[in-house]
Amino acid sequence: MAHTGEGDTDRFPRRSVLAGLGGFGVAGAAGCISTNPGVELESDVEELIFEGFQEAGVEPPVETTMYSNAENEGRKRWAQLVQHELDDTDLFDVSFETLEWTSYIDLVNNMAANEENALVCLGFIGGWDPHQYVYPGFHSDSFTPTGLNINHYENERVDELIDEGVTTVDEDERVAIYEELQELLVEESPLSFVRAPEEIVTYRADAVDGFRTYPVPGDEYKSIYAPTLGVYTDLATDETELVGDAGTKIDSYDPVRAADDVSYMATGLLYEQLLEIDFDGSAQPLLATDWHRIDKRTWRFELREGVRFHTGEPFTAADVKATLERYEGSPSERDVYTWYESADVLGDHEIEITLRRPYGPLETAIAQVPIVPKAVADGTHDISERPVGTGPYAFEEHEPARLWRLVANEDHWHDGSNGVPETPPIETVTMRIITESSARRGALETGDIHLTTGLPNESLDAFEDDDGFVVDRTTGAAVDFLGYPSYREPFSNPKVRRGIGRLIPRQRIIEDVFNGAGTVAYTPISPTHETFVDPEFEARIVDEYFG
Repeated sequence: MAHTGEGDTDRFPRRSVLAGLGGFGVAGAAGCISTNPGVELESDVEELIFEGFQEAGVEPPVETTMYSNAENEGRKRWAQLVQHELDDTDLFDVSFETLEWTSYIDLVNNMAANEENALVCLGFIGGWDPHQYVYPGFHSDSFTPTGLNINHYENERVDELIDEGVTTVDEDERVAIYEELQELLVEESPLSFVRAPEEIVTYRADAVDGFRTYPVPGDEYKSIYAPTLGVYTDLATDETELVGDAGTKIDSYDPVRAADDVSYMATGLLYEQLLEIDFDGSAQPLLATDWHRIDKRTWRFELREGVRFHTGEPFTAADVKATLERYEGSPSERDVYTWYESADVLGDHEIEITLRRPYGPLETAIAQVPIVPKAVADGTHDISERPVGTGPYAFEEHEPARLWRLVANEDHWHDGSNGVPETPPIETVTMRIITESSARRGALETGDIHLTTGLPNESLDAFEDDDGFVVDRTTGAAVDFLGYPSYREPFSNPKVRRGIGRLIPRQRIIEDVFNGAGTVAYTPISPTHETFVDPEFEARIVDEYFG
């Protein structure tokens, strides 16, 4: 997301700063407004920020620190661009500091409690429903360290809209709710949204055929074999093993304990859910063949027959009930127990799920719950030693810090319909763990790996110009943002936050930092969700708040 500043032009009418407010003087000169010695306001945006300073009783320049994590080069660079934009005014004196990831997350999780004077650069993955973008970062029940509301932002109307949006089942009503909510969040600006990143997979044209990049991080390997989505990948040679990569170690095989994208990515072909979300965000059958709402709080699911876990045990409704209830008291409890109340097993292949409340994104939520055998819940199978699912691939080998290997499940339930072969064409999927981006590029170029999910953005042009490679990219279901210390002055004033948000050189960040990878973001919901980020709505927001 990047530009030189001309895209974030001022919309507030130019006006003089009135004398007598907070002791600031006024003098006009050469199109600038002088406020006090050494401070000149050169744009309507700076006037807006200065007005916020006055209301907070603070004189410029305001000192603060911009933070980023040291391991993320792109984030460091866009943080520094924002730092320089603020320092180029007479309103701020911004230092820059990087921290290792563990220290950075500790800072972010505790910044509000410690009243840290910190601007932080982060991103979050929202997935396929707008609730996943707004509840974690903005609801007053989601304060860090247990939630993601990093600056402990509170707004009663925001809470009401979030609660209303998640409990509303009519889509048109939900669209209206989330449009009002997004506009309020832009006006309040507890966070400033910067970029919707792209998901990018680069692979060798002479080795891989039919691969398609999925928009949600953590599902990068989905298109290896997704029969209900009509997608599969083949090898362009006589080889039977696909070798890809993963950027870090795999921390957990267990869905209730996994907390990182790489763990989800590694197990994505191993586990299956009741439903699956396609490349456009629509729910499709997976382990459930049919489903419908009985009433506002009850859903009935008809389950696929003839499915077996990798242990050979049959899949039944009892496994679904045990999987859901296994989340209670786990690190991932909120993934299920924000909506799940109980389940009634009506037969081996039929189950009714009762919700705590009406829940609009139930299909999306169900699609994020990997089903494991009942034996895992009752303790007779240790999933932390050997993961077991019903997926098209089964666990074969894990050498920590070196590789993760899956083999095709010969007893998978798919019957060869929907244009997808009955068995996966690729027999073995190996993910080599390569942490350095330069090493990942080298491994792809030499053919040591067939595809990479983590090519540096600055390498994209060269690979796109080379017929020997395919760069497959799509807008991702995630958003980068700048977070404010809104618990302390002058950042407690929305005018200050909104003004800083207008100074962010979004288009230049995309072009100069990410080599054109990504889409400018002004609102909290990724543009992958066209239903909730309608182009006309977004154009009005840009014109009114950023134009």
